[in-house]
Order: sequence, then structure tokens, then C-alpha cells
Amino acid sequence: MNIFVLAWNIPATTNMSGSPRLFSLCKILSQKHRLTLFAFSDSQERYQTFLDDPERQGVFAEVVLLANPGSSNWWHRKVNHFHLAPYFLTRHLFPEYHARKCQRIRMLFEQGKFDVLFADGLGMAQYVMESNLDCPAIIDLHDSLSLLFSRIAQIERNWLTKLFLYAQTRSIRRWEKSLSTRFSAVIVNSRVDQAVLKSRDPSGNIVAVGNGVDSEFFTPRDVKSNITKLVFTGVMDYDPNEDAAIYFCDAILPAIQERYPQMEFWVVGKDPTERVRMLAQRPGVHVTGGVPDVRPFLETAGIFVCPLRFGSGVKNKILAALAMGKAVVATRVSLEGLDLREDEHVLAAHEPGMFAAQVIRLIEDPGMATRLARSGQAFVRAEYSWERSATLMEGLLLDAVNHQHKSDGRMTSPRYRSQQ
Repeated sequence: MNIFVLAWNIPATTNMSGSPRLFSLCKILSQKHRLTLFAFSDSQERYQTFLDDPERQGVFAEVVLLANPGSSNWWHRKVNHFHLAPYFLTRHLFPEYHARKCQRIRMLFEQGKFDVLFADGLGMAQYVMESNLDCPAIIDLHDSLSLLFSRIAQIERNWLTKLFLYAQTRSIRRWEKSLSTRFSAVIVNSRVDQAVLKSRDPSGNIVAVGNGVDSEFFTPRDVKSNITKLVFTGVMDYDPNEDAAIYFCDAILPAIQERYPQMEFWVVGKDPTERVRMLAQRPGVHVTGGVPDVRPFLETAGIFVCPLRFGSGVKNKILAALAMGKAVVATRVSLEGLDLREDEHVLAAHEPGMFAAQVIRLIEDPGMATRLARSGQAFVRAEYSWERSATLMEGLLLDAVNHQHKSDGRMTSPRYRSQQ
């Protein structure tokens, strides 16, 4: 297949911060198919990092950057509010830009004689749905954005922000519900998100394609770890990660340090907010900012903690930590969508006191920490591979090409049917 990949940003390779989902899937698909990446990019630094990474060689036949919009004016923002549109839609915020982008995407697809379009991210749906481009298409949402917004709203204390979040949740929910009218498959990375979207659109083809982990990359070296060193990783200007780091320092770490004053908590990830950077002023807390390689921090840590209070989708950070042979303590929200078994692969906690107790339990029983780490590592390496996920994705792409378009009922051409 000749695949048109439309992405909201330059995809993260295994060596880059952010989810490696799109790149990892495309890397495997490129072994049998031709892929061209069309991506928006608001960071020249990120694009250059991608270009400099030898891992990206051979994955995409070509990379085409699509310009981002500038700043919206007051009137267009009011129009967007009037239409109760999600924040990511450009139709009202940047009408001229939106029209040009839809036209260009249609032209690029037709000129490249592509077989199928693979859209990555909810924000990309608008350009496929409104470009008058009649082609087979699937979309990977990663997570249900409406589920994420509703969970953020539940713990938000500022009533104006809470009101905005609830309004956005309703708008995004309507947009998610409309996707199956254009895309032959709407993909998410966990069964939790799949059930949410399926409840809103029972007739839609909502498919769960799980995340994987590059077990070859995330292989621990023979490095001595320190049981009193805790680590948490992620992009630190992402709301769930920012909240988790602050929550851990406020509500969990003091109870651990009361018994073990030497405990250290390392927050590892790019773009820490001011609130996260301020955590480094507390005893035993280290905030690294962006690092070239997260593996050395995982290797030397005794325990990986994931204290997320809200979020959606599968957490790659947990898969990577387990692949690196780390004992993991996580909230149950963090473990959603993963088939990990509590007390066999990970320890789980639903409130601060229990979370602190689970960490202390591992500190005081290194044998248990070792057993958990080995069991979790073996399970993840056996069950969570990008190869398995890419095979599922390939099948959905072929189905989009070979089967009837749900958008207009038109049967596919004989050329496509002959590939069945």
C-alpha cells in the first residue's frame, strides 16, 4: 500500500520525548508498505531532532511539513465559542487557513496516488472530513479526549476552568461521535477508551489497538540500582503529569521520607512547568528537565512510581519501566487498559496513604521488589510488542482499502478488491 500519514506533530522516535506510538507503528508498516508523512510542526528543534535520529531512516519515503496557523483574532474566537466548537478546530478560528489546508491535503493525496489515508490524532479529522477528499481513511485517536477532559474537570477547583472543561467535553464528545461517518475505523489504545466511544456510537467501528514497548531499546544494563531512589517520567507540561508530580510531593513523599529521610524523588522529562520546577526546592526532590536518554535514570532507580490522578489511554511510561526491570507502584488510573495483575506484576494504590505504604513495602522487602520487577518485565516483553499492534493496524488499513466506504456506500474499485 501507498499510505498517506497525516499527523498533528512530528512523531517521537524511541529516543525522543513523547509517545512513540505513531513512529513505532509506522516503522513496522514501512517494512512492507510505502509511507509518506505529512505533519504539522510548531518546533524546529523537534523537527531537527527527528531528522538527526538515525532510527527514522527508511521509515518514511518523504516528510512534508504543513504550516501551523498564526494567532486567532478576537472575533474568530467569539465565533468559535458561538458554535460551541472544540478548541482544536480551525474552521472558525482560522477560516482562510482552514480552507487552504483542506485544499492542500486533498491535492497532495491525489497527486501522490495514495491508496489510503492514516490520520493520527483527533485534530486531524477536520482536514479529512472537510476536504471533499473521497478516499479510504482510518484515524488513530490514541485516547478519548472527551474522557480525559471530563476527568480533569472532576478534580479542577476553579469553577470558571471547570465550566470551560465541561463545555469542551461536550463539544469534543460530539466530534468524536461523528468520526465513524467518514473513517472506516476509529482506533484507540485501550479497551477503556474503546468502551467509552462505543457507548456513544454503537454502530461505529471502534477498535482497540494497544501500545507496545521497544524491548530491545529498553533493555537494562548491569547497573546497580538504589532502592531509595524513586523516579517518574513524562512530558512535564502535560496536565496529568504535572498534577501527578505535585500530588506525589504534596501527599505521598512526606510519609515515605518520615520513615526514610534519605528517599529521593526524581522527576524526569522535558518542559517542566514553573510549579514542577519549584518542587526541586524540597528535600530529596530532583527535577531534570529534558534529558537525552531516560534509560540511565530508570536503571539507577529502585522503584518507578506513577501517581497519575487522571488521564486516559495506555501509559507507555509504565511499559518502558517494566521492560527496564523496575518494580512499579501506580494508581489504578495509571494502569487502565493494561492487563497487568496487581501484586504479581505491579503494586497499585488508590489513595495517598496506601501509595506511600506500597512504596515502603518494597523498600523493606527487596526480594518482593525483585520478584515484581522480573515478573512484570517478562509479561510486558511477551504481551506488549509493537509488531502485534502494527499487524492489527495493517489489517485495518487493508480493510479500509478493500471494503465499502461507510461515508457514501460506494464499493471499492476492482483494483482494491483484487487484493483481498
